[in-house]
Amino acid sequence: MKKELKEMNEALFIIDMNEGFCEEGNLADPSIKQIVPNIIPIIKTILEKGEGLFVVNDKHNKDSVELKRYDEHCHNEKESRTIKELRIYEEYADRLFYKNSTCALFAPGMMEMLMEMVNLKRVIIVGCCTDICIQNFAIALRNFFDELNMDIDIIVPKNAVETFHIPKVHEREENNERAYIVMENTGIKLVKSL
Repeated sequence: MKKELKEMNEALFIIDMNEGFCEEGNLADPSIKQIVPNIIPIIKTILEKGEGLFVVNDKHNKDSVELKRYDEHCHNEKESRTIKELRIYEEYADRLFYKNSTCALFAPGMMEMLMEMVNLKRVIIVGCCTDICIQNFAIALRNFFDELNMDIDIIVPKNAVETFHIPKVHEREENNERAYIVMENTGIKLVKSL
């Protein structure tokens, strides 16, 4: 049975597993989809327990300030929608968020929703990109919970997060490892898998 927000103990956030990062577009890297088989069992476990499932996708317009720092991306409906392998779970999601920055905490309605989740004990974050949107959300969330004196574990399974690779520009392995260190140093629990 599905729990109400105020009853949930766990929340799973699927970050940016959308077509503009995983299939086509200026920042797309299809190899990111290699984590999909590791994300699906986590989704199924959360749903079986009736806990929280939340999907967050990037969505920009031509005036988005972020596009001054990153190539144009996720600026249309196609690039902003969840990849088909995970889209089937959206109908079971408690909420679908769209963000205009690299940090899901600032997506419209996110903070208000989190403050309703008074019994929350554990947050799991999966998706892409490890060193940008995953790291930014995890650290901001850690600080948000600390500010509110909410003792909540934030868990990032390494086999369910990934970043893009552009040779000599954005090295996947190097950026993943750096993000793991930064997140661990700020109190995020990194695990090999869930």
